[in-house]
Amino acid sequence: MGRILLPHLLRRVAALTALSVLGIALLAPLSARSALPDPVVAADRLLAGTTGPAAISRVETAFARSALSIRDASAAATTHGAEPVAAQPLPTPASAPMQATIMPNAAVAAAPPQVAAVYSDGGTVWDDLARCESSGNWATNSGNGYYGGLQFSYATWHGYGGGAYAEYPHQATREEQIAVAERLRDARGYQPWPACRVKLGLP
Repeated sequence: MGRILLPHLLRRVAALTALSVLGIALLAPLSARSALPDPVVAADRLLAGTTGPAAISRVETAFARSALSIRDASAAATTHGAEPVAAQPLPTPASAPMQATIMPNAAVAAAPPQVAAVYSDGGTVWDDLARCESSGNWATNSGNGYYGGLQFSYATWHGYGGGAYAEYPHQATREEQIAVAERLRDARGYQPWPACRVKLGLP
């Protein structure tokens, strides 16, 4: 049995050896070619026959000149035919007067001036009403829309003839205010002075 297998094994070993030798023979040229250095690229025909530092300097000079010429050509192409842009003047804003204009308020302009306080020690019912309505000051103008010792409104004052004496009640004298008050009392009683009428016990 051992004698039969031995020739068979020898034939296999010989076949494998032959294959190995054949593979090495095929791969050897490829490995040798890869081991060679890269071929030197031939110089440009304009620079043929030049070597060393002088050749490198000439190459750099030629490259710089070509770069300059390309840059000049691109600049000329960019500026050729360009339209000049004229600076447009900015619009001048309309001038406005800086002086402030003061518009008087109609209500304030119409307000009557204050008159010096006028008091009376009279003992009439009108003096009592004046002390209750305006602390007895016949020339008061507190700015509440009522004027004088008896606190007439502007409409009531003119409605009962007060305009014949003064524009506003507090500008009239005590006697003139009493005269208008008597006309008002004759028409309406003491109702125009409701709080003081109750306080003084007037009908």
